[in-house]
Amino acid sequence: MRFVDCRCGRKHYGPYGAAGLVLRNPEGLVLMAHRSPLTHVGGVWGFPGGALELDETPVDAALREAAEELGIPGEAVEVSLVLTGTDHTDWRYSYVLATLHPAWPALELHPNWENEEVAWVTLAGIADLPLHPDLRVDLPVLLQAWSEPPSLSSS
Repeated sequence: MRFVDCRCGRKHYGPYGAAGLVLRNPEGLVLMAHRSPLTHVGGVWGFPGGALELDETPVDAALREAAEELGIPGEAVEVSLVLTGTDHTDWRYSYVLATLHPAWPALELHPNWENEEVAWVTLAGIADLPLHPDLRVDLPVLLQAWSEPPSLSSS
């Protein structure tokens, strides 16, 4: 993968954009990942995810990355909505909102080197974490989406 020199003046990872899996469990907690300092913009909290590959959808990328980073099987996830977050025209981050399938109540997570730790966090508790800067900006949009009935979108 390579970095994109974005019109916003920063470098973003992934020439085709990136996506993250925003996974909620039946109790309404959200899975958060504390990014390793070895990753781009490491040391902050965010969602499991990463760069899209050529011709990969945000859903495919988010599910692939969640499997690679935490061992989450795709069949454990029910996708409900795709939201575009940070969008600089030449680079975009998509949030894939999903719920944990009821058949997977005791999901065992296996973080790889990209994450120092993972935690299930309340919606209110997300804002208290040291978040990735773009997630901090996009958080109000995500919170609004959670308050609306789910529907599948292809943003």
